[in-house]
Amino acid sequence: MMFRKTLLIFLAAAAASRAGEALRVPDDHGKGQRLDLTLGKAIRMALQKNFSITAQKFDPKISRQRELATEGKFDPAFGLSYSTGDSVIADTFRRDAKTNAGTHFGARSITQTDAWSTGVNGVTVWGLGYDVSFGSTAQSGTGNNFANDWTSEVAFSLRQPLLRGAGPEVNLADVHIARNNVTISEWGVRQQVMSVITQVINVYNELQFAHENLEVARRSRGLARQLLRDNIKRVEIGVKTPLDVTTAQAEVAAREAALITATRVVKDQENFLKQLITADLMLLIRTSVNIAPPPSASLAPNVVLGIRDALESRPDYQQAKIDIENRHIVVRVTKNAELPRLDLHASLSLLGIDDDFGTSAQRIAARDRSAWSLGATFSIPLGNREARGSYNAAKLSAAQALVKLQQLEQQIIVLVDNAAGAVFTTQQLTVANREARRLARESLAAGEARLVAGTGTTFEVLQLQKQLADAETAELRAIADYNKAVAKYRLETGTTLRVHGVTVD
Repeated sequence: MMFRKTLLIFLAAAAASRAGEALRVPDDHGKGQRLDLTLGKAIRMALQKNFSITAQKFDPKISRQRELATEGKFDPAFGLSYSTGDSVIADTFRRDAKTNAGTHFGARSITQTDAWSTGVNGVTVWGLGYDVSFGSTAQSGTGNNFANDWTSEVAFSLRQPLLRGAGPEVNLADVHIARNNVTISEWGVRQQVMSVITQVINVYNELQFAHENLEVARRSRGLARQLLRDNIKRVEIGVKTPLDVTTAQAEVAAREAALITATRVVKDQENFLKQLITADLMLLIRTSVNIAPPPSASLAPNVVLGIRDALESRPDYQQAKIDIENRHIVVRVTKNAELPRLDLHASLSLLGIDDDFGTSAQRIAARDRSAWSLGATFSIPLGNREARGSYNAAKLSAAQALVKLQQLEQQIIVLVDNAAGAVFTTQQLTVANREARRLARESLAAGEARLVAGTGTTFEVLQLQKQLADAETAELRAIADYNKAVAKYRLETGTTLRVHGVTVD
């Protein structure tokens, strides 16, 4: 019987040792590089190298180019043209008025024409369309013994809308919308930067929690191993049964499994953090991360002030207000489109004629020939349903945007209040869990004392060890959640950039 007991103790100890060796997770942090980080450094790296921020920064550049494109509609256009050609009449057919008989006459004629012109045309912000051109035409042929007859011309034409399409408000509408869209895209960059900063804070705190939770798992495994060793000795002296060894051995294996899981969580959180702070893809593989404990800011949220900050600084709210401004611009443009079209138009043409280009151009001032016109054009679609429908749709769209802004305001109030509540709650949980951890430690000490005195059981001590580990994890979880809740509150109130001293150019 004594031999069987000794053999059982030996096998249990050997199994516990093998379990520890078989379940140990290799640590490859010694390979490659190591990145030492503080929270501030991690945020700075993210602002420099985060892909999502880099991609978002293209939006303002794209919007500025679109603004430039809308302004380009007022750029004058320069034109230059040239043409040449011949007109040949080889035969003429005539019919006699008395006999009605037709006769062909071999009257051959040739006309050669060379023409070129240049000019500038465009439209102004008032809607005034203009066209200024200068050109010259040379004709020669049988009619002038193939000598060149030159006609040079300067022509001006203007067209000014008086109702529909008149004025800078209508003609600059696309430019104003494009400029507003630049501002919207700039707010979008701020939103992305704020979001990334918050993500970095969250992942950094999760990594810190994972590291500390890994230490909790190691300590818990150490306690179980120590209890296993103590029980083996107690069995040897006959104060415990082999069942106590088996129970402790099973718990050691279970805590080894928990340690493996906790180790994997650390690696996952390291990868999440590296993904946020670097653009070097190989850095994700080669580099281990060593972080300093994150600062835990003391914050007493003020919901009223937080809502005020949010309405002043939240990018999504500012974007919504600018969007309403754009919709009002569309309303004014579509309202103008309901007006009838009444346009004034004027033209002037001055010609100079001579047998060479230079003289014909000089004679333009002499007005060998001239023509001018002045008039007005009025039109309105009968029923005008297209313009009226567009105007009504624009008004409804603007009204809808205003309702959505009010909905966003309501949502902001709820989000800020909830974020403030989360800060208060996690503060209270931190205090409560710290006390629970202290009491769990005292309970474990008492349970271990009872086990030594012979009045306690292995199962009871193992349960108290688990309770202590759970209490330590809960306290660490509350601290991480508090830091994340603070970051969330700053995100919801739009104060993330101000608090971290970040300026977005």
